[in-house]
Formats: sequence, C-alpha cells, structure tokens
Amino acid sequence: MKILVFLAALLCVAAARAQDRIVSVDAFQLGYTSGFVFKNDTGKGSTKDRDENNFKLNLNFAQKLAQYPQLMLKGVARIDRSHVEQGSTDTTNSTWALSAGVLLNLDSSNIKNSMFVGSQVGLEWQTIDDGAKDKSGVNVTLGAEAGKRWDMGSYSVANISYAPTLELLYRRYGGNIRDTFYTSGTELRFNILKFDILF
Repeated sequence: MKILVFLAALLCVAAARAQDRIVSVDAFQLGYTSGFVFKNDTGKGSTKDRDENNFKLNLNFAQKLAQYPQLMLKGVARIDRSHVEQGSTDTTNSTWALSAGVLLNLDSSNIKNSMFVGSQVGLEWQTIDDGAKDKSGVNVTLGAEAGKRWDMGSYSVANISYAPTLELLYRRYGGNIRDTFYTSGTELRFNILKFDILF
C-alpha cells in the first residue's frame, strides 16, 4: 500500500509525458517509501524467544540529459537494517549506501521500448554486530546491468514499462569488516519482476 501511495504522489507532481525521468521498482527491493517489519517467534523448550525488526528504504532514479538524448544519469540511495534479539544474543547488520552511474538507452526515440545498458559506482557504510564483534567499514561497489523495456501503456501522466534486467555487482569490503569478516563479494541478479515508470 505504501508503494501505491508513493507512486500516486509521483504521478501528481509530474507535469508531462516527456519521459525524461525514470523511477524503477523491482521485486528485490520493494521498500521505496520505506518499510518496517517486526517479528516475534516464541521458543520451545530451552530455545529462547526471538525478536526481529527490519527497516528498508530504496530510491532508484534516472534523469535524461538534454544534450545527449540516449544518456541518463542514475542515482540510487539505499538503507537496510536488520536487528535480531534471541536470549542474551543481539545481532545487527546495517547498511547505508549511495551510488551513481549512467544509463544508456539504445533507442532514444522510444525509451519505453528500448534496450538499455548501465554502470554505476557506489559507497556503502556497513556495520556488522554478531554479539561478539562490532565491526564497520566503507565498502566500494561496482555494478553493471543490461535489460529491455516493453511498453505496458500510459496511466495519467506516466508510462509503465516492463523492464527485466541482468545485473552484476562487485563489492570490495573495507575497514574492520575486511579485517574480520569478508574481503570481497559478487552478486548476480536476474530481475524478472522489474518495472520502469517513465515521466
């Protein structure tokens, strides 16, 4: 419901169908207006009760450049936080991330049906607390994506396109996280439930 309210607000403030801006929504990261989850599991026997809360915020935005009709600047802001309490053990993992990059639409005259490729670089401030250790560091991320949009029609002042993508992300961990937990990591995602809202 929060997503629908957020999208409705975007539709109200958009002034034209120029398709100069894109907001993306995908199944992996649905907390675009932010979302909270509170969970409680009652333990059986000697197992302790478990309380868990999660917070997620993700904003994904691209803006067309007037002098380069195929090119868009892209920005992503993300906050992920999870906290679990079970007996005397507390586990917290939080990430604050910002990334920026470019998105190249291969058909600038018909962006809503265009194939596209993109790349981005970002920074993450991550804290991992597993009860025994509390470590944090700044991670560097490099990402690349490729996909295709299929027009699903216009609604009010926006156009919706189905836009599945293949995404590759490399992460280099930093600080105490690199010294204690991980050095690097990769993610490969096939975002099959992804939609681009073009304004």
